[in-house]
Amino acid sequence: MSEIEGTDDFLPLGTLPRDWWAVRVMGKAEIDGVFADIYAVSWLSRLRRSLAAEALRLGIKDIDLSSLENAEPRRLTQLASRQAYLLNFAGIFYRSRYGHSLENWAIFEPFPLKNATSETLSEDDPDLLQALLIHGVRLA
Repeated sequence: MSEIEGTDDFLPLGTLPRDWWAVRVMGKAEIDGVFADIYAVSWLSRLRRSLAAEALRLGIKDIDLSSLENAEPRRLTQLASRQAYLLNFAGIFYRSRYGHSLENWAIFEPFPLKNATSETLSEDDPDLLQALLIHGVRLA
């Protein structure tokens, strides 16, 4: 490794360089539209019918909440999201597999934002530190 030209920028897996946040911002905005709650009973029922054949190809015998919360196979959740996109939803809403108290929102493009604001991140930002802790990432 020492014979490779250039700066030694190796970092162990799960480690961010200390200047990572220098070009990052945290913001908030509003968006109009209806979001598909893909963990809701009505969506699970829809997905069971529309994705049944693909689920079987992926080795999934039945689509239920646990199959959507599972990180693998990624193809199933991508297809669930695609269903919402084709029905002209603004995006999808689902709870994190790391804890149902964490809400995730995925917005489909193009998305018109309203009242958007942002601020630069700092090394001691409590939200950043909590996110790093949740995901097992540390700063170099």
